[in-house]
Amino acid sequence: MLHTGQSTATSRRKSCEACKLAKRRCDLSFPACSRCIHKSIPCFYPGRLPQTCADVIADIPASMNYDEMIGTASTQCNRDFDLMTLSNTGPLHPIMIDSPFRYINIIPPEDRVDIFEGLSSPQNFDLAMARTNPPKQLSDVLASRLQFAVDVLQNIPKMVVTENKTPWCHRQLYKNGMPKDMQDAFACCSLYMSKNDINSPVLMSIFDSRINDLLSALPPTTPLELLARIHALILYLIMRLFDGGIHTQPSSESLLSLLEASVLSLFNCIHIPHPSQPCELLPISMEPIMGFWESWVFQESARRTVLMVFYFVKIQHFLQGKPLSACDGKLGLEHAWYQSAHLWNAQSAFDFAVAWTENQHFIVYNADFTGLLQEAKPADVDLFGKMLLVTKLGIDETKAWFYSRGSVL
Repeated sequence: MLHTGQSTATSRRKSCEACKLAKRRCDLSFPACSRCIHKSIPCFYPGRLPQTCADVIADIPASMNYDEMIGTASTQCNRDFDLMTLSNTGPLHPIMIDSPFRYINIIPPEDRVDIFEGLSSPQNFDLAMARTNPPKQLSDVLASRLQFAVDVLQNIPKMVVTENKTPWCHRQLYKNGMPKDMQDAFACCSLYMSKNDINSPVLMSIFDSRINDLLSALPPTTPLELLARIHALILYLIMRLFDGGIHTQPSSESLLSLLEASVLSLFNCIHIPHPSQPCELLPISMEPIMGFWESWVFQESARRTVLMVFYFVKIQHFLQGKPLSACDGKLGLEHAWYQSAHLWNAQSAFDFAVAWTENQHFIVYNADFTGLLQEAKPADVDLFGKMLLVTKLGIDETKAWFYSRGSVL
């Protein structure tokens, strides 16, 4: 439910300049409305968007040349590829905007899709759960919706070290070089796995040093560096959330503030696919396919990371007993990601092209799983999709969906 002050602010918000000029209805999504995103045109709100952020959004469509990049691919594929070419080489504009989570409530209540619907915050939950002990049993509702995700998150440091991936970070994302922020977080994950009562003081000192370095570092200069910083922040927060021994000097609030600001900057580097405009064919030659795949790896990791940040913050607030504000499940913004285990697990451009051609892939748009639940096979759903499905449906309903299709969760 929106607070009175927020409702008043929403009622006073004006349409973006493009919708006003075209005399079309504006859905007021921030930082860009759905119509402007669909038409790939700059979206400016009167008095809402700082010029630096407007420059970033305006530069993206102006720099694209779809037809030359991927010959026979659809327009959506071309945007995805060319956006990566732009975002992986050009510098980032410095963006100074308030927390993106202040925009969560801008979507009308009747239009919201809340994957946390039905959850109420537990009281006096022991947030610091020792990594060597089983997690505290949660309430029935929490166990049904979030225990699966909690178990996955507890295993993330080990997954990073042993598999070089997470459900939101593709294994090949850093194949050409891992930015320093992520290198430090990777090393801390390795230390975290070896932590015991004897070496704990030394490891905590190292954790303090690495986190302070990140908090005092200069802003990232490329989208890949920005994404790596967000991944590092998520890892530090996960380790702090689930290990009672990690009481590093920088507060979780400091890390969350930097995380939120970084995610808002990342929005300007992300292409949002739409289910109504599916990609059709990949090029025949391998060279453009390799470029498209590298683009897709970055873009999909970024899309999933944005959603994961929202998801993680909600889980952390829930476990801390904080009230959950009304939410549309998508940060009040248009958002989408590809649900295809075949695409996500492809480790080469050739394997990706085969998976793209031979397997159906689904675009989960604005947290709407309807098409996925109706048409997908269990093999199509990767760990990221399982986390969100369990949160959306509950553990028993998700198990039933897999069982009805001859598989298990």
